[in-house]
Amino acid sequence: MINFKTRIPILLLVILFTVSCNPKQQKTVDTGKVIDTAYILKLGDTITNSVQKLLLANVMTAMSDGGPVNAVSFCNIHAISLTDSLAGNYNCMIQRVSDKYRNPANKLTGKDAEILANLSSSKSVKPVIVNENGRLVYYKPIKIAMPACMKCHGQAGKEIDAKTMEIISQKYPDDLATGYKEGDLRGLWKITFLEE
Repeated sequence: MINFKTRIPILLLVILFTVSCNPKQQKTVDTGKVIDTAYILKLGDTITNSVQKLLLANVMTAMSDGGPVNAVSFCNIHAISLTDSLAGNYNCMIQRVSDKYRNPANKLTGKDAEILANLSSSKSVKPVIVNENGRLVYYKPIKIAMPACMKCHGQAGKEIDAKTMEIISQKYPDDLATGYKEGDLRGLWKITFLEE
């Protein structure tokens, strides 16, 4: 016979399983609060679309002003401050994380690696929301989407010229973010929502 103490965890698992399988009414109780996941997904999409547009516009300007060498230098100095400028508007932390990171600050955590592996194996491009230490975290795949990306993230000696590889080596001595093909999964947007 199942006693009352063992029924609660089983009931919570059943509720979470049921909720996660019904995308039209996704709500979760794992933080003790009712969460409207449709709203969080929409907010995460808004944030990642805004920051991606901001970064791409600035990187393309840097490319037109001085080619890939200038774009690498620009990203090294300004990419984090650009994402941080939007993070304050949305009361969140905005990160790009990857197993093949350029900046060591973008190295995957254990949970990040798990999410990336799941999205890679399923070939899914849908964002996911998880609870990490009581905070909601939105993850969205980042793909190599344009030929211009290949000038800094493609094959050395093929898409990436020698001068660009030299500046990548100078700015990012432990760089892992090359060797991609267009359409490859580059990493994840990670949006951590802060307390209200």
